[in-house]
Amino acid sequence: MEQVNLKQAAEFLAANDGYLVYNHAHPDGDALGSAIALVKILRHIGKKAFAYSPDGIPAKLDFLPYEGIFVSDPEKYKNFIPLSVDLAGPKLLGKAEAPRFALSFDHHLINTLECDRLCLMNRLCSCGEMIFLLADEMSYDPDADCAAALYTAICSDSGGFRYSLTSAQTHRMAARLHEKGIDFAYINRRLFESKTRAQTELIKFAYNNLRFVKDGKFAYVAITVDDLKKCGADDSDVDCVNDIPRSIDGVLASAVIRERGDGVKVSLRSSDSVDVAAIASRFGGGGHYHAAGLSLDCKAEEAAKIIERIFSEIEV
Repeated sequence: MEQVNLKQAAEFLAANDGYLVYNHAHPDGDALGSAIALVKILRHIGKKAFAYSPDGIPAKLDFLPYEGIFVSDPEKYKNFIPLSVDLAGPKLLGKAEAPRFALSFDHHLINTLECDRLCLMNRLCSCGEMIFLLADEMSYDPDADCAAALYTAICSDSGGFRYSLTSAQTHRMAARLHEKGIDFAYINRRLFESKTRAQTELIKFAYNNLRFVKDGKFAYVAITVDDLKKCGADDSDVDCVNDIPRSIDGVLASAVIRERGDGVKVSLRSSDSVDVAAIASRFGGGGHYHAAGLSLDCKAEEAAKIIERIFSEIEV
């Protein structure tokens, strides 16, 4: 694997043609927004390009300008050059088969992808910022649709410009995208304020079933498949509760455990001195210092015991 910078990445993209851009399963705004924007950049310079999202487009993000961007069967595009955005490891593709990527764009602290070229910028709060800079590198001034996709990506992974990796450069990028006439207020409402009835029930469940460790310094909630059914929710709805345990005063780190048919996913968050990426990496996961994730091959209650043990061992 070769580590490349944005200039080298741009040169590779300009020298070839026919690309399929992968994003991770259970996609968030950064994953989808970055994929859409990269496809638009490639098409602007005359390349054939599409994207593939293993779990499609969640209802929460159906406002994105994705028409004509995504394909449903990557096998039909196996002669295209595979690229990836916001993908830190092969497990994050879910049930989709991971190709060997020719070029991967990522901003996570840890990346375990099999790829020929890795463009990794882990000081940025979003992959969307990387694609924004790539557009500059390729002399592409984003149109309104591309700007909306990039703004969604950056806003999503910066937590509405609240997380610690948000920089002055992040705000300058947002300002340039704002100037394209995007409806930034609507995007923010869809990302952070709009809730379905099912999500509201899930939020109520999360507050009522919080568990605390070490006198409230750590918190977590475990959600089983049956719990989801009772709330009328599905797996894509769980993201709305990821920040609930961390938001409680005095909590240093938190976990949301979601049970799936093939195991559990654990979303980790921290507020201060706890490096949750280091915790996730012990189980083959990854992410950022304050936000990371991992998967476990067990039921929710067993995962809860593992998380409780990890939290109890942290010295604070």
